[in-house]
Amino acid sequence: MDFFAHQDRARKHTGLLVFYFVITVLIIMATVYFALMSVLAFSTQNKPNAIDFFSFQPELLVGVILSVGAVIASGSLYQTWLLSGDGSSVAVQLGGIKVLPNTRNLEERILLNVVEEMALASGTPVPPVYVLENEQGINAFAAGTTPQNAVVGVTRGCIETLSRDELQGVIAHEFSHILNGDMKLNIRLIGLLHGILLIAMLGYGLFRIASQMPVRSSGKDDDAKGAVAFVVAMLVFGAMLLGIGYTGVFFAGLIQAAVSRQREFLADASAVQFTRNPLGIAGALKRIGGWKKKSIVQATYAKEASHLFFSQGLAAQFFATHPPLELRIQRIEPTFSGKFEATQVMTHSESDIVDPRTLGFQRNATNASGSSAHEAAVAGVQHFEAHPKDAINHIGNPEDQHIEQANRLMEEIDEMLIAEVHEPFGAMAIVYALLCAPASDSTRTAQLALLEKSAPKGIADHTQKILPKTDALLVEQRLPLACMALPALDQLSDSQTGAFRTLVRRLIDADRRWTIFEYALQRFITRRIVLRTNEPAASAPSDDQLERAFIQVLSTLAHVGGNVHAEPSFLAGWKAVDERLFRKTKPAALIDHDQCTLKQFDVALDLLAKVDVKLKRPILDAFCACIVHDQRSTINEVELLRVISDALGCPMPPVLELAPLDRS
Repeated sequence: MDFFAHQDRARKHTGLLVFYFVITVLIIMATVYFALMSVLAFSTQNKPNAIDFFSFQPELLVGVILSVGAVIASGSLYQTWLLSGDGSSVAVQLGGIKVLPNTRNLEERILLNVVEEMALASGTPVPPVYVLENEQGINAFAAGTTPQNAVVGVTRGCIETLSRDELQGVIAHEFSHILNGDMKLNIRLIGLLHGILLIAMLGYGLFRIASQMPVRSSGKDDDAKGAVAFVVAMLVFGAMLLGIGYTGVFFAGLIQAAVSRQREFLADASAVQFTRNPLGIAGALKRIGGWKKKSIVQATYAKEASHLFFSQGLAAQFFATHPPLELRIQRIEPTFSGKFEATQVMTHSESDIVDPRTLGFQRNATNASGSSAHEAAVAGVQHFEAHPKDAINHIGNPEDQHIEQANRLMEEIDEMLIAEVHEPFGAMAIVYALLCAPASDSTRTAQLALLEKSAPKGIADHTQKILPKTDALLVEQRLPLACMALPALDQLSDSQTGAFRTLVRRLIDADRRWTIFEYALQRFITRRIVLRTNEPAASAPSDDQLERAFIQVLSTLAHVGGNVHAEPSFLAGWKAVDERLFRKTKPAALIDHDQCTLKQFDVALDLLAKVDVKLKRPILDAFCACIVHDQRSTINEVELLRVISDALGCPMPPVLELAPLDRS
């Protein structure tokens, strides 16, 4: 199943989730109604106004519907709102602590390096990483609503017991959830389940309060009897809510199991395809089976979030949210006997921080490519010119060659820059240096003067110090280095972030023109740091708005390829659009170059991002047709396509010379 099919499947599952939720709420309402009818029938028996259990009480039914509906709706809406930003809110509720990009802890440095290479290889931003410090079980999760605001979390037991290859398999599994639209479904599921579980939580709270409430006599029998009656009533009501609430707990477990089990098989298969190393994820699953703590997460919030985890997070649950370990392993390693060896704490070394690529070297021994990152990028552009749809096919479907390219990029970037990019101070200086004009351009002098005047103390000098190293970077190294800086920049305070963003814009505007790299960088900074928690509205644009936005982006792409070829390139892209997408009653007109501003381009991209996932593939196919029409694509044009793809929520891995994916 390709990326777009995964996304469409996730969308359909959302509808199924809502259906399950409505059925569960109706069952809870019916349970409350019949419970109250039982109480009324029992308390009024042998009285003149006795109520028959089988009689219909419309006022009571309406009251139950309104009160239960209000409790569940308020709980669901509140929790959904609480989690509507980035995935960090989920990580914090589970007890996660953010790993600093410059951490000196060996296991955490290995973890960060694995996450970085996975992000660069899949075309997603490098996400913040959290460690659940108090959890010794082997587990992990990804949370968020989009790849732009995702976070990755792992337990302390995970990074202390897994080898680097096994950790890579687990992280690849989580990136599959990030890429395939599972995260948004997971967040919605948490929100809905919280409303269902709220009744049980209220009942438990009332029961505890009543059981701990002292009953004191004031000397009057009536007062004492009243106090006892009040406590008994609270105990009975709390117990009743608790019992009814566990009806919700039962169905909540059923919903979690129904939504998540099959997705875990798909994520396991995607992880194997991504890493081309079945021993990694299979080994991680075996270690869970042989570990004394298994994959159990002790956090109070684990119940509602159990469907997020890499493996079963609860010791006991009505319905398992994950398939059995043995079955998952046998899907990857059919010869597995089903026996687990005892798991011991792993001893790591400094060599594990950067992927030793043991399996990678074995693979390379057969093809002996030995190419540099630049050679691979150039070959990828040439392959893209002849087979543009291969790049679209690999959206959400990265392969092990993409990991190797990410490793090559990181290895070939100066070690000083790699060290600096993990510090907030150094990350700011690197971004400023990347935005500086070439040394031969007089604009650089003005930019450095601007830094001296407006940047925090010491930044201007530090930027000048690293300029020779950023000047030496190749074009395909610049954007990945900037993306690696995002977690460190995320450490800035709100005021520091605002000042940083303003200075970035002023540096870009210094020469009164924008390059593709500058546009990509400012968009990443705006969307990943400044607006990280603000997801664009989900309302779909009208057909006319969509068509105008498409023409705006297509015209800009055509002009990027050169004025001589702009008109035919634009028409090639327009002709490639599926006729079901636009009415196409008349040929569209190329927008003039001076009207193709980056501001209009940005607005148009945000509009296109709201279209149905089924329309995104034909839109990207048309953009590819526009770029390759003149048969002279450049790395810059391909990088711009990746920026567009990312804006549409379709992360594209680095463009390499790969064999087309088998879709049979």
